[in-house]
Amino acid sequence: MDWKLFRGFSDVKSTLLDLCLMILVISYAFTKFMTFDFVNGILGLLAVVIFHMILNFHNNYNVYRSSKPSIVHKQINALGVNREALLHARRMVYILAFIPLVITAYLVYSTGWFTLIVAILGIVLGLIYTSGPKPLNQTVAGEVLMAIATTVIVPVAFIYLGLASSGKLDSSSIIDVIVICLPNTFAVFSVIIASNVTQLEEGSELSDSLVERIGKHNSLSLFKASWACAFLLVPIMAIMQVVPYVTLILVLFYPGLWDKFRPFLKAPTSQNLDTVFKATTRLSVYYVGLLMVGALISIVLKLI
Repeated sequence: MDWKLFRGFSDVKSTLLDLCLMILVISYAFTKFMTFDFVNGILGLLAVVIFHMILNFHNNYNVYRSSKPSIVHKQINALGVNREALLHARRMVYILAFIPLVITAYLVYSTGWFTLIVAILGIVLGLIYTSGPKPLNQTVAGEVLMAIATTVIVPVAFIYLGLASSGKLDSSSIIDVIVICLPNTFAVFSVIIASNVTQLEEGSELSDSLVERIGKHNSLSLFKASWACAFLLVPIMAIMQVVPYVTLILVLFYPGLWDKFRPFLKAPTSQNLDTVFKATTRLSVYYVGLLMVGALISIVLKLI
């Protein structure tokens, strides 16, 4: 089993977002209802993380097979890609897939069919992102749909798993969670745009993707606009009391986060793309951390 190859293709670091979304949902649930089913929540998180890794492997494997020799191949070749190694890594994926399937079956049994619907929707969107006669990443709507799938479907599943047994779940709670996740949605959308811009710069064929359609200059403008939305939404939501006032502290981090983009905006290459990933991770961690602080303050005030 080639663990190095598996880690490289499954992009384990990207699953940090799943953990952040879980903490976000728990913070919301305790702020509003003072309850959350941690057993179902942790099982759901484990299933999501493993599915996320499997989908990353699937998508990266398809990109590697379909792309022309380029920087993408050179970077992946550094992992020691060969037919035998890929075979071992694929077997590892098949074995690993058994775990989330069992967990999902249990959660469907204990919480209801909505869990299955959300799981199927997330998996299908993940699989068709780079598969099929017309992969999602080669369509105009691909970037938008993937950002929504990553940052909206997952927390909706988490809030359902955490509140289904309490009888307190309603449509307004689901809408609240979706709204609170919007800064992450815009940030992730900008990352997908940035990634596609680098592929476009390096000669990869993106077919009818949004970046291909509007070009490099407009894509970078869209990248900056998306990040502006991610930045502005937090103080707006705090003023409207959608999120705790303590999240306003995030504004203090904005200049430092924006500075992280400057190398990429000057030279949108794969070497500078890592700075965008780091800035997105920091935004998610800071935002979710402040939501957690707000939840703790709310719990303390309710207990006094």
